[in-house]
Amino acid sequence: MFSKLKSRFNGNKFNKKNNDQSLNPVVSEEDIQKQQKAIANQERQRVEQEYRKQHPDQMKEEQKLSFDHKTNKLKKRLNIAIITVFGLIVLVFLILFFV
Repeated sequence: MFSKLKSRFNGNKFNKKNNDQSLNPVVSEEDIQKQQKAIANQERQRVEQEYRKQHPDQMKEEQKLSFDHKTNKLKKRLNIAIITVFGLIVLVFLILFFV
């Protein structure tokens, strides 16, 4: 309120700043998209936190299932690697024996 009174009494000093701001009321599309993404991200994080608070046991089960799934996947890869190495060793011995 006092700044408006000051600007009227002081003249051009404050009027230029106010005029510059009032001349360019356009907000770029990028700024709008950034704001929308930020708002959506905040909302997503808030909803995730609420879900964690409401369902802590389900989150633990999901983490355990994820861990079990990853462990089983690594077991399969390890078995394939062991079988491949064993097969290659047998193949090398056969080649050396018959050549």
